[in-house]
Amino acid sequence: MRAAVQWAQPVLRNRLACWQHRPERGWTATVAPRLIAQATATHASRWRTETVTFTSTAVAVATVGGSRPGERWIVKVPWTDQAVDGLRRQAEVLDLLRADPRLPDLRPVLPSCAAQGEVEGRYYCVERALRGGPASGMLLRRTRRAALLASASRVVRDLHERTRELTRLHPSTVAPWVDAPLQRLEEYAATHPERDRLRDTLRRLREELLAALVGRTVHTSWIHGDFWPGNLLAVTPPGQVTGIVDWDRASARQLPLHDLLHLHVLTRRLTRGDELGEIVVHALRHGVERTLDVPADEAATWLDGIPPRPALLLYWMRHILLFIDSEGDHDDPRWIRGNVERVLVNV
Repeated sequence: MRAAVQWAQPVLRNRLACWQHRPERGWTATVAPRLIAQATATHASRWRTETVTFTSTAVAVATVGGSRPGERWIVKVPWTDQAVDGLRRQAEVLDLLRADPRLPDLRPVLPSCAAQGEVEGRYYCVERALRGGPASGMLLRRTRRAALLASASRVVRDLHERTRELTRLHPSTVAPWVDAPLQRLEEYAATHPERDRLRDTLRRLREELLAALVGRTVHTSWIHGDFWPGNLLAVTPPGQVTGIVDWDRASARQLPLHDLLHLHVLTRRLTRGDELGEIVVHALRHGVERTLDVPADEAATWLDGIPPRPALLLYWMRHILLFIDSEGDHDDPRWIRGNVERVLVNV
């Protein structure tokens, strides 16, 4: 029962967001056919807006169908400065990945920004719709979930392996992974009633992570950066991944463990209802393989020689840095308690 209730909460939040953003959705639905017509050099009467959703990152996403079977395009309109930056960043990343000669097998699952510009003072991006439906809807059935996770892991590991390089971890390499998130967490700790205890914890974490990482040689690569079922498209059966969206948090020369841990951590979150912080604490106490239900040798491959505790803490800190200032999280006491405080008081 708890899992079902927790599973329903994101759906209810999305419906509430849609209700709250009716003007933005209506405006996007109106302009989307015109933008597709401009991008494809066709007449606007050929196109019809089918659906418009409003994401948690403040982007209106319109699906536009054509008069011919199978013709579908996506129009994305961001409604905050942060969302604009994210879409522009994604367009840059996708251009780099599509041009990379090492990644021919990745191109079919990548979105492509066919057109971008401004309409009535608002930035927009037009993408050709990828095949498949939201992968998150396949998680409740265990057989489909296993097939989806296997396919997703294969796709993202191909990205990792084809772009990987052997990297000696110097203090300058590790600093963005450790110091940047810890600095943001120190800002949070300064406002907390137990600020002194939290600051001591953060100082200890920094020492622990630097000791575990500096001097180690690992593989780094391109990562997606927010690789979870909500950013995957797939077909059923057999749960094959056909598209990967939202590349604005992708980056080169990062640890592949971030994508693989995030895929499985968020799968547990969606299927069981646990908060991410709760899952991280469980994995710190009981092991990655037991918490995420993966074979020990597979989990060891993800970590690439980095001890599990530092690896989990790096993953958690990166996630917190990305989302602690995002709309809907920074001012949500439940999110802060479940994902920031929960870990800090248990490490």
